[in-house]
Amino acid sequence: MDKKIFKFKNKTLETGGETILCGIVNVTPDSFSDGGKFFGVDRAVKRAMELIDEGAGMIDIGGESTRPGSTYVEIEEEINRVVPVIKKLKEMTDVPLSIDTWKSEVAKKAIEAGVDIVNDITGFLGDPKMAEVVGKSDVGAIIMFNPVIARPDHVSSKKFPTFGTGFAFTDEELESFKDMEIVNLMKKYFEKSIELCKENGIEKNRIMLDPGIGFGLTKRENLKLVDKIDVIDEMGYFTFLGVSRKRFIVNLLSENKIEISSENEIGFENRDEASAALTTIGAYKGVEVLRVHTMKHHRLAKIVADAVRLNEDMKDINFDAYK
Repeated sequence: MDKKIFKFKNKTLETGGETILCGIVNVTPDSFSDGGKFFGVDRAVKRAMELIDEGAGMIDIGGESTRPGSTYVEIEEEINRVVPVIKKLKEMTDVPLSIDTWKSEVAKKAIEAGVDIVNDITGFLGDPKMAEVVGKSDVGAIIMFNPVIARPDHVSSKKFPTFGTGFAFTDEELESFKDMEIVNLMKKYFEKSIELCKENGIEKNRIMLDPGIGFGLTKRENLKLVDKIDVIDEMGYFTFLGVSRKRFIVNLLSENKIEISSENEIGFENRDEASAALTTIGAYKGVEVLRVHTMKHHRLAKIVADAVRLNEDMKDINFDAYK
């Protein structure tokens, strides 16, 4: 397949190279993964720079938790959380910054502050003005498949907050989605999102697609979307994959009687090691960007997976015997 490109502002990325690790910075008091550890501008900036120093090639900044049971953050509050962080980081680094928001007013202020990419967990189907805001800019877009929107009555969806006003699909479409196989449902969802992009002047090469791991999905569906991640590449788009510390990983560990408690260091270490196993799979499959909480585990995993995938490009050497 011909090489694909992803453009944002005056930068261009190409497929076929090393996987990029995108470090997560949650400027929230209630994140499921770090419990507000990096809440506040200075803490968030410090954390972002630590991730960059450890190997992050992109930073994703979020001001609202979207975990199950989380509550809505008012637009002004979300703006106040993320915009100062973006402004400070733009003074300190050239590493691309994405804003994790589904609200167009937050995205607009983030773009004005200098953010490079808008990462919308609703795929532009939560806020009817989001595609227009991104279309009038030169930033890139990450479009996520969100089963919570596609299947609002599903038992897994009901655990999540509501994203947007429900404008995206007709009652007939929602009814047809109820029993649809998950990969086909993802494709249908992306069709609607991409249509909105086209209507608002967002070119194909400014879009990455995210399969939405962990959002209103069953255990089997999460695993299947990871297994079938190649589908996005076949559609002709860059792939953005976030699996770090997702609940289905914790469930797999728990089933095998492995420590998972977030109250101790061993539990978090196990979660991150298991998450890194999925980074190995993603990087080997050629996923362009992997969204992760730590660099330590994921960088090791992606170095090895990239080397196997890109073996023809590796410098060949002969090894000496062990001493």
